[in-house]
Amino acid sequence: METFDVDDVTSPESMSFLFHISMWWKFFYGAVRVALGFMLLKLIGTPFNDIFYSLMSHELSTDKTDVVFQFIFRLIENHSFTVTYFIAAYLLFWGVLDILFSVLLLRRKLWAFPLSMILMGLFIVYEIYRVIHTKSLILLALIFVGIGVLYLIDIEYIRLKKLRTK
Repeated sequence: METFDVDDVTSPESMSFLFHISMWWKFFYGAVRVALGFMLLKLIGTPFNDIFYSLMSHELSTDKTDVVFQFIFRLIENHSFTVTYFIAAYLLFWGVLDILFSVLLLRRKLWAFPLSMILMGLFIVYEIYRVIHTKSLILLALIFVGIGVLYLIDIEYIRLKKLRTK
């Protein structure tokens, strides 16, 4: 793995280093998604506020005026969202894809680069659609991270193609 050149962030070595970091991040993020997806499969039909309350009840027992807890609980208590198969399947599907493509790209499988970019592009389009409807700043931040990762994948793909043709 290459090293990060502080003096020249845009050097091929630095971009490749950032690519590797982003692939390990996607691998970890995919593993978290898969774990959440499996956990949610056991909670089909349960309201989100019930899940949040049961997970955070220890926090409430130690400090009934916890500002963060109260803010989040008030935010979700008026919504009737329940865990559905769609949410669990969504997390499992994208989690498995994140893990799979992270491994393939780290192993420098050239055929996986374009396919990964297409899938990420489609996912980013879906996230943009969700941001329009939810106005979520967290989701907007994830879109920008996704675009950055997509850029790094493209740069690494171009670099590897040049190396293979030499």
